[in-house]
Amino acid sequence: MKAAAECYLCLMSQVLRTARVLGTDEVLSKKMAREGCAFLASTDFDRTPPEISAGLYQLLAELSGNFDPYYELKRENIRKALELYPELKSLTDSSADPLRTALEISLAGNVIDFGANSEDDWLQDRKFLKLGMMAIDDYTLLSDDLKRAENIVFLGDNAGETVFDRLLIEKIGKRVVYAVREKPIINDATLEEARLSGLAEVAEIVSSGCHAPGTVLEQCSPEFLRKLAEADLILSKGQGNFECLEQIRGPFYFLLKAKCEVVSRHLGVPKGSLILARSRNFSPRLLA
Repeated sequence: MKAAAECYLCLMSQVLRTARVLGTDEVLSKKMAREGCAFLASTDFDRTPPEISAGLYQLLAELSGNFDPYYELKRENIRKALELYPELKSLTDSSADPLRTALEISLAGNVIDFGANSEDDWLQDRKFLKLGMMAIDDYTLLSDDLKRAENIVFLGDNAGETVFDRLLIEKIGKRVVYAVREKPIINDATLEEARLSGLAEVAEIVSSGCHAPGTVLEQCSPEFLRKLAEADLILSKGQGNFECLEQIRGPFYFLLKAKCEVVSRHLGVPKGSLILARSRNFSPRLLA
């Protein structure tokens, strides 16, 4: 999914948000804004938003000298999620459909995002769990495909929601490979954050090799591409992974909140909708 004109403003807002998180002075904030504008003005928009973001955040890291500006926020989100874990585990265990409940909790966790329309107070009043109806709900298809699947790959997204993904993997009850980013980018999970979330207890954690906030196949390591090629089910979490993979033929299911007009328009749903969608380009094996 290629970037649209609206992505320019979204990416610039991320520059300013990152400057605020870093607590930069006015001089550096203005420099980051100027150079961010120059980067976006000259970059190739005939690419996915995560590919553009990778270059933009690399620039911001070089300007600020901080290559992981969301380090503390990621850990705070994991801490909050882990505090909720026993309560949510009890909720799934007592549910009439534990898999469905765990999936909804995992999907609810996708509100934790500092890249697009951040909801800093996601924990307040447990409001992130108040899902409402999904705009696209392919749960029945997913449930059937999970029963047949032997090799499952789960593409992670943001650090805080990895705790909720852990609940889902527990209810899947099969061997799962959980993939994270190669290095810090916004608040996306890396190997370190996935381990802090306890995912190593329920899944094989691996790096995809990507340094973008999405799974860009051209950036993936050969080892990870082999795992994708062997998968007969790929759970793709978050908007960034969707933007990178929705056009790829493979056994994809997308779990995300449509956080912007570009993605919601592409999916034909209202902005803010929750999505569980079997890929329009579904194939039993990856055909990249």
